[in-house]
Amino acid sequence: MDKIIFTAILIVFPFGQLVKWNGINLFDVLVLILAVLTFFKKAKYPKWYRYFIYFILAGLFSLVVNYKLTEIKSVLYLVRLLSYSYVAIYVANFVKKKLAISYWLLAVSVAGATFGWLQYLFLPDVRFLKFFGWDDHLYRMVGTFFDPTYLALIILLGIIIAVFTKKTKTFYFLLISLAFTYSRATYLALGLFLVYKRKFLAILVFVITVFLLPKMLSEGTNFGRVVSNQNKILNYVETIKVVKKSPAIGVGFNNFCLARENVDPDSHSCFGSDSSLLLILATTGVVGFILFLNFVLHLPNSSVLISSFLLVLVHSMFANSLFYPHIMFWLFSLVGLESEVDRKQR
Repeated sequence: MDKIIFTAILIVFPFGQLVKWNGINLFDVLVLILAVLTFFKKAKYPKWYRYFIYFILAGLFSLVVNYKLTEIKSVLYLVRLLSYSYVAIYVANFVKKKLAISYWLLAVSVAGATFGWLQYLFLPDVRFLKFFGWDDHLYRMVGTFFDPTYLALIILLGIIIAVFTKKTKTFYFLLISLAFTYSRATYLALGLFLVYKRKFLAILVFVITVFLLPKMLSEGTNFGRVVSNQNKILNYVETIKVVKKSPAIGVGFNNFCLARENVDPDSHSCFGSDSSLLLILATTGVVGFILFLNFVLHLPNSSVLISSFLLVLVHSMFANSLFYPHIMFWLFSLVGLESEVDRKQR
């Protein structure tokens, strides 16, 4: 049963927001089912997991202390994070052909980029999505995730695997696809990775592709756009105000929106923090932030995992990408791939 669920998750992954109804995403539901099945199969836990639980407990403690702000939705965010961590436990314990994980994830990234091309070529104007609560985009690759920033990051994570598995054709397909998202945050993360890996030909190809991209067709395709920059700065300022409200233990994971309304009643935006690290600091405080960093430092030492995690952290300075469901699944899959457990003692 667990194998069927895990396979279903991989199949559903590239369909992004198309499998979301009334606020419930099939992707989240399948991961939760996998977590429950893994728990009852009495899996063994890697050494790093205790440090992750310390962070979870910090988030839970902050929720209890800030019970006046806490809603059931806030608790569910913590439950979701815990359930996604079980992806790593499942992979570490029950996936025999672990190397296949990398190729499955690469296939998912390619599928996401392919859907992105279909959208870009046949439905370049997705401004109608604004009526459904999404940002309006024109002539940008958003794919099935309805957001170029997150699609770009999923493509970037695929690029990392393509480099380490030496899939050259796939690498360049994903590289060119990423350019059409016009995601500056992902461009930055990609540039850091390509320079580190000394992929100078790839840098040249990407720069030429970006230079040839259609410009000024919309605000989103204008690399000099300042409105989004101003909004992010405002978001950072509001997040820091929330941090100051309870710097030691935070306002509760994830009570951010309610806390921000209390700190700044004039703010009508409630889309969370545009920085994952600032979000951790605001919701779990300095204590939770230190425990999170301690968890990261105890993760398995792997080139693919470290590259992926660090680039997601860079990306998460401009978007709350670290806690995006599909990104959490990806990272925890890689963590599970590199984790060691004593299977004989199960």
